[in-house]
Amino acid sequence: MRRRAFTLMELLLVILMLGLLVAFVYPDLEAEQKRRSLVESADKLRSLIVMTHARAMQDGIKYRIEFPGTPDPLDRHAEKEVATPQETLQPIVKRQIDAISNPEMFGDDVEEPTLRAGTRCVAVLPWSAEMYCSNSGQSRLAGPDISSEGQTTFVPLTLNPDGTCDKVAFVLTDLPPDVELQEWHVGHILYVVVDPRTGQTWIQRAWRVEECELMAEYEVSPVLRMDYTKPDLITEANILQPPSKWP
Repeated sequence: MRRRAFTLMELLLVILMLGLLVAFVYPDLEAEQKRRSLVESADKLRSLIVMTHARAMQDGIKYRIEFPGTPDPLDRHAEKEVATPQETLQPIVKRQIDAISNPEMFGDDVEEPTLRAGTRCVAVLPWSAEMYCSNSGQSRLAGPDISSEGQTTFVPLTLNPDGTCDKVAFVLTDLPPDVELQEWHVGHILYVVVDPRTGQTWIQRAWRVEECELMAEYEVSPVLRMDYTKPDLITEANILQPPSKWP
């Protein structure tokens, strides 16, 4: 018995349906791929911090990680704030040149390819619990201003041979410089946070203003000390659960 072949009209209909399916799914796939690129950049930056910290303890000297444009901390006349970077810049690793005679002199700069294209470090800040929930009122997202129009802060991260380091948070984003921040952008801003006593490093996303209000109401710290990058909304239904069980 002969099987009937597909007609040209049927083939065109199938191709049209596949095209519509791709048109619906592709934006979600593109957004997910972009988000993974941001998380991967944050993870690579964390690895750089951990490895450099290990080198500082092994070599018995200080190391420093900073981004291009970071003001010299010894220059009293240097501008404390700089223009927010508009493109992907890579971190630079420096080492202490003479720990005895000139302990504040760092050199032997090495640029470390760490951030993927499209990911920007828009600030390096001395972090605090208040920093995560500060709000300029310009959006429903809490935290430091990452807009291209504003000035930003860049400080170096100094890693000491005794295992301690500076109290620093690197602010990363894959959002374009001219974006108008929306609530759903919450997963597109990540902090790579370094504990000054132990060098423990973790990655957490920015908070929504309403999440900060909820944390304040239930006396939950916005500093998690663990990785948390899920963009889902934290509500009263789960705020008192351990962060590992948050959505």
